[in-house]
Amino acid sequence: MDYKDLLERFREGNVSKEEEEVIRKDIEKAQAIEAFISEELERELDLSLEVADSENHEEETSKLKKSVNKRLRKVVLSSVLLVVALYITIFYGISPLVDSLYYNPMKTSVGQSDHDISFDVYAITELNKPGLSPSTVYVDQEGFGKYNVMYSYRDVFTDENYDVNQVLQRGEIENSYSDPISQSSMFMGIMYPSNDNDAAVSKEKVMNHLMQLNPITYVSMSILFEKDLSMEELYRLEESYPEIEFEWAGIRTESSDQSKELIGISLLSSKVSSPLLGDEKISEKYPAFFMLDWLVHPVNRTEDTSLIAQAYEEHYRSLLQYAIERKDAIGVMEYREGKTDFYEAALDYADNQGIETYGVLVYGEAEDLLLLVEDESVRSLEFNQASVSRKNIK
Repeated sequence: MDYKDLLERFREGNVSKEEEEVIRKDIEKAQAIEAFISEELERELDLSLEVADSENHEEETSKLKKSVNKRLRKVVLSSVLLVVALYITIFYGISPLVDSLYYNPMKTSVGQSDHDISFDVYAITELNKPGLSPSTVYVDQEGFGKYNVMYSYRDVFTDENYDVNQVLQRGEIENSYSDPISQSSMFMGIMYPSNDNDAAVSKEKVMNHLMQLNPITYVSMSILFEKDLSMEELYRLEESYPEIEFEWAGIRTESSDQSKELIGISLLSSKVSSPLLGDEKISEKYPAFFMLDWLVHPVNRTEDTSLIAQAYEEHYRSLLQYAIERKDAIGVMEYREGKTDFYEAALDYADNQGIETYGVLVYGEAEDLLLLVEDESVRSLEFNQASVSRKNIK
C-alpha cells in the first residue's frame, strides 16, 4: 500500500496506533521543513536587497519597492471601493426599497412640495379633534423604513402646545408621546346620554354653572341640538350670534345616536390655522380640502344654498375623500386600518342622507352662551373649560 492510501485512511480514522504515530511524526517533520524554507526565503530576500544596495543596484531595488507598493495600493483601493459599494448598495439600494414597501411620511405625492404626512395630520386632526391646530410636521429619515416624526398641536382655546414625537418603524408607530389623537373625544359626554332625562339633567347643571360665573367669563362649551341642523341652518345660527365663536361642528354619520365614531369639520370662525399654504395640486383633486381656497374659487357652485353652507359641505366631502384615498396613512396615523371603512360609510351616508350637524363646539362669554341656550333648541350641554375673560377684546 502506498503512502497516499495510508494518508487517506488516516483522514478517515482507519489506521492503527502505530501507523497513526508514524504519520503524525511525518506531519511534524513537514511543518518544520516548511517553516525552515519560509525563513530561508525571507533571509535570502533580505540579503539580496542588501547586496543590491551595496552594488549600487538602486534602480532595481526602487523598481521592486515600487512594484510592492503598487500592489499594496491596489489591494487597499479595492477594499475601500468594496466597502463604499456595499454602503451604496445597502443605503441607496436596499434601504429605499424597504422604505417603498411601507408608509413613507417623507413622500411628496399629494401636494406640490410639502410632505404627504403634513396633509395627513391636517385632515386627521380636523376630522377627529375639535379645537386643535397642528403645526408643521418635521421628519427625520433613518433608513430601512424607520422615521422620527415631530410636530405639535395648539389648543386654540388656551393657546397651550402639545409636542408629539413619534417613531415610525416599517408602517407602525413604535413610540408616540403626548399625541391627543389617541386620547378620548371631547364629545363623548354629550354624544351618548343614556336617555332624555340624563340629557336634561346635564343641561340644567351646566346652565346653573354658567349663571354663577362672571358674565364675561370666556367659556369653551359643547352643545348637542334637539334636532340635527343642515349646513344652511348651522350658518344661520352662526350669523344670529356674532359674539360667539363656532369652532367645530360634529357631522352625523349614521341614523343612530350610538355611533362609535365622532367626526366633524372646523367652521368659518374657527381659530384653527394650517401651516400648509394653498396647494394647486391638492385643490385639483380635492377642491375644498382648504375651505378658504374653495371660497375664493368655488367649484361646482349651486344657487340653492348659501356660499358658506356649501363650503361646509364641500369641505367635509373633500376631507373624507382624501382620508379614504390615503388608506395606508390612516392605518398608521390613526393606529387602526379599519378607520378607512368608517370614512367610506360616512361619505356614503352624506351622499344619501345629506350633511347635518348634531352638535357644535363653541367659545364665548358666559352671558352670550346663556342667551343661545335659552333661545335655541338645545338637548344637552357639556362644559369644557373657562378662563377669566376673552384674550383679544373685540
